[in-house]
This record gives sequence, structure tokens and C-alpha cells, in this order.
Amino acid sequence: MDIGSITAAYNSLKFGKDLLSTMAEAKVDIASQGKVLEALAKLGQVQDTLFELREELFRLQSDNESLRKKLGEVEGWGSNLNEYDLTKTNGGAVVYVSKGEPQHFLCPSCIATHQIQILQDNRTSSGKFRCPGCKNEFPVNPRKEHPTYTASRDYDPFNR
Repeated sequence: MDIGSITAAYNSLKFGKDLLSTMAEAKVDIASQGKVLEALAKLGQVQDTLFELREELFRLQSDNESLRKKLGEVEGWGSNLNEYDLTKTNGGAVVYVSKGEPQHFLCPSCIATHQIQILQDNRTSSGKFRCPGCKNEFPVNPRKEHPTYTASRDYDPFNR
């Protein structure tokens, strides 16, 4: 049942109620008038019920539209996330990596809250990437070992 059907039924009942009201106002015998008034009361109750049904239908249609929008958002989010794989990096971090180019990483903490945050390389020897959203750091690249330097015993920096 849709709004149009309920409105048509409501208008039909209003017409019937108006007709019976006109009959009640006419000069008719007391027994007939009692029956007409009883019918008017019942028509009024039916009109009230139809009005309540129309309001409930409107509320349900609004809820349905809202749920459809939310479902669309969830489905859209899922298709966005299909472009990434959850992986463990060489540095030991568990992050989302893009399937396409340019390769980039997403923060798994922000993904849990339906946000896409691309991890930014700190450009440090630790190989860590930082999330601009939640500020977490992830060891994406393996730690770079720095060569150790030892001074020669024969070297004299003052002797030239």
C-alpha cells in the first residue's frame, strides 16, 4: 500500500462522512438519525486509523531511504577497500598495501574507522612510516644498519 492508496481511501471516507452528516442534518426520524450518527462515529474512527497508517507509512519510507543510503555507503567502502591487501611488510608492520600504482600503504587503525589515510615515509633510517590521521608509526621498511667507523691507530689528525 502506498501514500496514494491511503489518501484515496481517506478522501472516500471523508466523502461518506460528509454525506452522512448531511443526512443527519436533514429532517429524518429519530431512529434513522441514531443510525446515521453511529455510522458517522465509525467513519471518523476509520479516518483516524487511515491517518495513523499514512503517518506510519511515511516514517517507514523515510527509514527505508536512510537504510538504503547507509547500505550504499557500506558497499562503496567495501569496493574502495578491495583495491588494497592486508600485508606484513619487510619491516614487520601489518598495513594495507595498494594493488595498483603508485604503491602506497594505508593505516589499519584508520581503516577500522572507515577512513583512508596514506602512510607517509618519515625518511629515517628506522624505516618507519607515519599516519597523518592518527599519528601512529609503522616499521614498513627494514631498519638500515649504519656502517661503523673505527679510527686507525696510525692516523694522526694533527700530523700532515
